[in-house]
Amino acid sequence: MKVEVKIDKDVLETTVLILAKELNDDIFELQRNIASIKSHAIAGFDNYRLEFISQEDIIRVYANMGNVYIVTKAKEYLTKTTLGELEELLNKTNFIRISRSDIINFKKVKGFDFTFVGTISVEMINGDVVYVSRRKLKDVKKYLGI
Repeated sequence: MKVEVKIDKDVLETTVLILAKELNDDIFELQRNIASIKSHAIAGFDNYRLEFISQEDIIRVYANMGNVYIVTKAKEYLTKTTLGELEELLNKTNFIRISRSDIINFKKVKGFDFTFVGTISVEMINGDVVYVSRRKLKDVKKYLGI
């Protein structure tokens, strides 16, 4: 492994870029180690580029087909951090788990639809529509104060 540090006085934010021939467990382990240093931001991959994502930019986090994705207004990132680990890392004031596969940022909710019997439909600011599971319905209603 080769490590380089470049100093540029014009850089506003420190950026870590991992260049690798392929995405493998060693790269994901490296990502987790770097992410643990900067705990207020979440690390995610945009193709082979590792980026730190500010919690304020996250719209939702979801799991699909064994992978975990972080959705922002600009991009969708892949992360090897589990939903459970992300649930612990994310600010509890803004983020809530609404189902087995979804965590949403309440600051990024466009609206709630209560017309479905037994669940709530949630529209996010980017147009995504997600559903609160029956199991999490009580927690969400409590969070909303209803």
